[in-house]
Amino acid sequence: MVRYLSRNQIDVTAYDRCIAHSPQRLIYAFSWYLDVVTPGWELLVEGDYERVMPLPVRWRYGVKAIIQPLFCHQLGVFALHETPDATVLTRFLHTLYQHVRYIPSYQFQAANTPDLTAEAGQLIPMTNHVLNLQKPYTELAAGYSKGQKWNLRHGLRQNWEFVETDDIAPLIELFRTYNTGGIGRVASDAYAKLRRLVAVLQERQQVRIRVAQRNGRVEAGNLLVTDVNRVIHLFCSASPEGRKGNARTVILDQFIREYVGQSIWFDFESPEVDSLAAFNRGFGAGPEPYVRLVSNRLPGPMRFLHQIKKRLHQTLLLR
Repeated sequence: MVRYLSRNQIDVTAYDRCIAHSPQRLIYAFSWYLDVVTPGWELLVEGDYERVMPLPVRWRYGVKAIIQPLFCHQLGVFALHETPDATVLTRFLHTLYQHVRYIPSYQFQAANTPDLTAEAGQLIPMTNHVLNLQKPYTELAAGYSKGQKWNLRHGLRQNWEFVETDDIAPLIELFRTYNTGGIGRVASDAYAKLRRLVAVLQERQQVRIRVAQRNGRVEAGNLLVTDVNRVIHLFCSASPEGRKGNARTVILDQFIREYVGQSIWFDFESPEVDSLAAFNRGFGAGPEPYVRLVSNRLPGPMRFLHQIKKRLHQTLLLR
């Protein structure tokens, strides 16, 4: 039987053991990570934590909702020493729908995707991009696109000084100043949440920040989250000078060089933006399909009022 637990009912030790030993392991799903990106998260659990499904619960307009949090690309169902099949996934979805009627977005990891059916919701196909780092660097570099090879050569000719740092502040400032134009409104707590997450990752020695600077001024940088099975390109930013000088391309290539030959994946955490996905594919990264679940089963009158509030909120943001 699948049980629904609030945050204070969760046996964190048993839960994290399931995530750690799951073939579907993702760093986003660990309790300490979720406590930063989605405080108050809840859980579906089966057996003695043999199977779990973390839920990023929030309240929207007086209604409990599940919304995929920032800096948490995928979640889904995780199982000890096995891959959940269609029967298991259906049980979890059935219990989820019993407890939550409004799901604006919940992203199931790639391992869940082939056997998943939405039932009372809609599954929206998404695509991430990943690179198998077990291959030698010469083979990986040969798979770079013609454009990415040019970017790398151009970036290497620039007078960049590359520095490993613990300070995320310059990257945030670059992003705030130069990189928000194509993504719209940034959540008010996004930067504070990123700072908290970096601090927690630094305590666990699971984050790397590398910047490109010139004349003592940071012009670009990339943030990499590290785990035993994959390294994740979580965040980056650049000034116009950093972009023109292809500094981020060089940093990504450096990271790839440093992890080659290991049984891990380089996860580009691709957004659904064509230009950024093309940039990631330029490193030879292959597609990793996953899905977003969307479901709205609120009663008719409540759904109508909810839509009015949502439209009013959007109108106020535009003023």
